[in-house]
Amino acid sequence: MNYRFIVGAITILSGIIAAWCLYTGADAVDFNFDAFSNPLIALNYSANHKEATVFLLLDMFGYYLLLLPLIFYFHQQYKFQSSWTPLITFSGLAYVLIGAIGAAILAALWPALMQDYLSATANNKEWVAGLFKTSTLLVTKGLWNILEVIFATAWWIGVGRLLYSENKLLGAVTIATGISTLADAIGNMAGWNGLAEAGLNLYLVLGIAWPLTIGISIIRKAVSGKAIPQPA
Repeated sequence: MNYRFIVGAITILSGIIAAWCLYTGADAVDFNFDAFSNPLIALNYSANHKEATVFLLLDMFGYYLLLLPLIFYFHQQYKFQSSWTPLITFSGLAYVLIGAIGAAILAALWPALMQDYLSATANNKEWVAGLFKTSTLLVTKGLWNILEVIFATAWWIGVGRLLYSENKLLGAVTIATGISTLADAIGNMAGWNGLAEAGLNLYLVLGIAWPLTIGISIIRKAVSGKAIPQPA
């Protein structure tokens, strides 16, 4: 089967699973969206620990791992068009791997701590809650919303500028996705919670819409037989 068609299909699958991830995460906390900004609220829904596990595994694949073929596809497509392409590709890989590692850590910790919280005594509940909050913040604030988003910004803005010469709309959407992660990074590092929350919410939406759009575009190129750019 055509390599480009497969990459496009996997990219579309990434967007679908990312959307499924958001729905599953909201369902796991009975659509109490305050739980996403306050880990202790999430503990009130410890009985839904299985749904929480599914949510994090979907996150690992939808927002991260299934983008790997696309990262290498862009590298192959643009490696002769910019001296910055290796750094852009590295940034994409760093974004995906850091994000996936964070999701995997929480997928291992959350179900165990939630089950411990359900069976803990009143005194032990406080200890479990403290451990749950600390481990969650290490991933969500440290790995995801400070370190990961720096690499995500470099990748999306870098790829967006390269795409813009071919398709202005796709390029603009890609750059906008990078700006959303930049806002998230700056907001968290500077302590500007409003900016961080706005950037994160925009990223969560574009993290679904962007791979769907890119995947469809790549499949159309595969079907039309448009050649991949080669060096002069």
